Amino acid sequence: MLDTEPSDPGWAPAADLLVTDPAAVEVLWQADKRRHLKPFLGRAADLATAAAELGIAKPAMSYWIGRLLDVGLIRLVGTHKQGRHVRRSYRCVADRLRVALVEAPLSSYEGVFADFSARWMGQAHGAMARSLARQAAQLELSIADTGAAGLSTTILPRQGCSAPPDDFLYYWARLWLTPEQAQALSREMDALYERYGALSDRDAPGAVPTLVQLLHVRETR
Repeated sequence: MLDTEPSDPGWAPAADLLVTDPAAVEVLWQADKRRHLKPFLGRAADLATAAAELGIAKPAMSYWIGRLLDVGLIRLVGTHKQGRHVRRSYRCVADRLRVALVEAPLSSYEGVFADFSARWMGQAHGAMARSLARQAAQLELSIADTGAAGLSTTILPRQGCSAPPDDFLYYWARLWLTPEQAQALSREMDALYERYGALSDRDAPGAVPTLVQLLHVRETR
């Protein structure tokens, strides 16, 4: 029979926590380090369960449990006794963690975007690849020399063919705008998102999932 003994019956994880301790921040900023926190976010897990979820060896997971305990990101929440064996369970100190961007090393900012957009970009690229496969007979790859930047490629309708009906919008462009024009563009993009976000209804008859990305950023050199 499995007995569960809470280490601190009065403790509960915070719903939301801003992390400021430098040692904990260092772990959270590095994707290859913070992944070890995943088994303990929003739930309790013991060493064996966490190691299996992450696909790593138990000694490695033991090291990371010690590291996460040392920096205060997880805490012991209970022990499970089964015969002569004791299994300890741990949980993250909050269900959602936040770190101020000012705490990040400058070199990691590009990695921040790559990290939080990886999920969406993977889904978007898969959807666009399937769309290209459906339209392949009507499309062609256009290759041109862009000077110092090298060769550029663009997907265009084949000559003599109209634009395929099953298309997606994917534009990259450099626009030269005044500050007032750039602010107006930003407002219009926000309004577009708000308008269609309000219309989004998963249960509406005929509704299909549609990925949308809006990007508008000042290019500095």
